Amino acid sequence: MATEVKDNLTTIIEKENSNPRAVFYKKPIRRDNYNLDIDNIDTPQEIRRQRLLQFQKKCRDIAFNVGRGILEEAFNSEEDEYEGDMEIEENEKKKYHSSKRHKYYANQLMMSEWMLEVPQDFLDKWIIVPCPQGKRTLVVACKGITKAYNKRGNQLGKFYSALPGGNSSEHRSSCTIIDCLWIKQQKAYFVLDVLAWSNQSLMNCDTEFRFFWLKSQLQEIEELQKRDTYRNTYPMLPLPNINCNTDISLALANLSNIYPLDGLLFYHRDGKYTKGRTPLVTWLKPFMLPEVLGISTPPPLDEKPDGYIDFKYYILNSRAKKRKQKLENQMDIGDENS
Repeated sequence: MATEVKDNLTTIIEKENSNPRAVFYKKPIRRDNYNLDIDNIDTPQEIRRQRLLQFQKKCRDIAFNVGRGILEEAFNSEEDEYEGDMEIEENEKKKYHSSKRHKYYANQLMMSEWMLEVPQDFLDKWIIVPCPQGKRTLVVACKGITKAYNKRGNQLGKFYSALPGGNSSEHRSSCTIIDCLWIKQQKAYFVLDVLAWSNQSLMNCDTEFRFFWLKSQLQEIEELQKRDTYRNTYPMLPLPNINCNTDISLALANLSNIYPLDGLLFYHRDGKYTKGRTPLVTWLKPFMLPEVLGISTPPPLDEKPDGYIDFKYYILNSRAKKRKQKLENQMDIGDENS
């Protein structure tokens, strides 16, 4: 079955070689090619994307209220006494039963889906964010302290940052909330997205504006790139954005020596920041690009894991591993409470 599907995909790509742009406007990978029962979703991604975009246009007030709600929660939360920096990995053992769990911050991050089909507007409406391997965190700078939370709302660390509201010298009425990757080896945060900046909710803004705003603010506050200063403990660094209508292979080749790349996030330019999984943000491993998008991957990003068959089986195995890990975590919690 896998061989037959690969042959079909190769044939389609070869037919499109005379017009490279055309491959992105069609769907060389269709749901009827694979039985991709990975997210319990029956509707193709393209249909769900269009429905969600229409819903977001009609319901801007909902996104605005959600953004104001998370800001109010940050201000209303209990104020901790600062006892020095707590590195994110030091609190990892308390991941599932920490007394510092903040329920409101649970499941607030915008999560991606696997890219199961090529979007019809891929060239014109999508932005790629190359991601190093790290821990996804929600960073909240408020009332003179900065705290990091995992996607379950567990507090992973607290420290000073040069973000508005994130250190003792900042105005204590400011609040900033950003979506980050914590890189343990570098002891640094790479900023993916922004939910709010200096009391201004940005969740109702489209991706293109949020990325523009984030880039300009991170450049303006130079201290955010420094380490162990009076106002900033860990560097908070921007991630590059790649337009999908450019030479993606060349752009990735220029990044290959900067940091180990885990994967690629694809953001729709018109998407709002919404919590939970969304078809407006998709994900691929670098070695999947030739198979899914017909784009060559520069070495060493083209190296496939041992036992790799195709992206279908990789996705299914990834989902199976996550289910197993989730079940084990639930059993661990049950043993602790018994």
